[in-house]
Amino acid sequence: MNVTRRRFGTWYNQPVDEIVLENDSGMSASILELGGCLRGLVVPDDKGAPADVVLGLPTVADYVRDRHYFGAIVGRVANRISGAKFELDGQNIAVDANAHEGRHCVHGGRFGYHRRVWTTLALEQNAEAASVVLGLEDGDGEEGFVHRVSVRARYSLSNDNNLSLVLEAEADGPTPINITAHGYFNLIGEGTATIAGHALELASPLLLEQGADRIPNGTIADVTDTPFDFTRERVLDDVVAEGMEINHSYVFDAVAGAPLDKIRKRATITGGGRRLDLWSNETTLHVYNGHNLDGVAGKSGHTYRRFAGLCLEPMGYVNGINEKAFPCCVIAPGKPYRHEIVYKFGPA
Repeated sequence: MNVTRRRFGTWYNQPVDEIVLENDSGMSASILELGGCLRGLVVPDDKGAPADVVLGLPTVADYVRDRHYFGAIVGRVANRISGAKFELDGQNIAVDANAHEGRHCVHGGRFGYHRRVWTTLALEQNAEAASVVLGLEDGDGEEGFVHRVSVRARYSLSNDNNLSLVLEAEADGPTPINITAHGYFNLIGEGTATIAGHALELASPLLLEQGADRIPNGTIADVTDTPFDFTRERVLDDVVAEGMEINHSYVFDAVAGAPLDKIRKRATITGGGRRLDLWSNETTLHVYNGHNLDGVAGKSGHTYRRFAGLCLEPMGYVNGINEKAFPCCVIAPGKPYRHEIVYKFGPA
């Protein structure tokens, strides 16, 4: 196991380092202090050949300009807040209307967690894992959100090729929280044109039905035997060839008998002789097939176009703060937040 740290660049005179976690099994993960971004993830295939399987960008400036949230930790509230406003404890709160021509707040606002420089609090390595702990102090009033939130993110890489991300937050007053990770995966290699050649399986046939601007309308739809049904493994070749846009939240806590607040497998993707099982303790998984990628210059000289990567973003219910039919996570003193994600890799 090994942990290294190097200077990646600066932003507004703030140094931005890249931390690399390496295990003894040929896998490594590269994490930026800017946005807590997972910039690189080298994974061996079924023959032991390594490839970087996440999309990323060349420089700090590219990440600052990024509109696609490549590999970022997203918060204070991931996905959409309709109307960029909500009511909490009788107070009307307006947050940054950064999307859909100023109609909604998306991924925490223009300067959400993806555009903040996190602080490296600890670098750890032992016989079992290599880890980095990042911290962020999210102040009262940032992007319009009330109360101060202290956030911790721990990335840990184990020798059995599991990368875990534990997200924890505490607040000095009531505030909504919904934090996720926005990595784009291409298991054949990040320079591969599309996610054709991959297969996807999800542990639920239920998703949040959407209205205008992809705001959920309060209905949980059963998509069994429709094009959005991935409860049986399906190759994505037709999805790519037909231009099908997947940008939907699949629901797990509404599945009969589903245990609450327990980490469970939510999705499996395979491709390039690699398998990824995604585990989470959150209630939904937002699946996005990169249909908005529009020719972004990637870190290794490749151009990321439509369908170049697949995002698997575990989170709470989208727009839960405004949709009465949905649960919403509001933290407060003595009521912290904890979200655990595990990316389990192996041969396929």
